[in-house]
Amino acid sequence: MAEEAGFPTISMGNAADRMAHIKPPRALLVKFARGSMFGEPGNVKRQRSILMDALEALKTMTKPGTIQELPYQWKKPDPK
Repeated sequence: MAEEAGFPTISMGNAADRMAHIKPPRALLVKFARGSMFGEPGNVKRQRSILMDALEALKTMTKPGTIQELPYQWKKPDPK
C-alpha cells in the first residue's frame, strides 16, 4: 500500500531467486546471512554505508521489479 500512496519501498534479501519470486517493487541483494542484511554486528560504519546505499537506491531504481546486488562481503572476525 505504501507504493500506491507514493512512498517508495525497498526490500533487502540474500537470495535472488526468492526476490524474483516475491517480486517487491525494488530489491537489494547482499551476500550476508539471513537476518543480517546490514552486516556484521557492531560494524556501525558498514551498517551506515549499506543504509545509505539503500536510501540512494530508492532514488535510482525506478523500474518496478528491479533487483540490484550490493558489493559488500561478510567480514570474518580476526583470529585471536
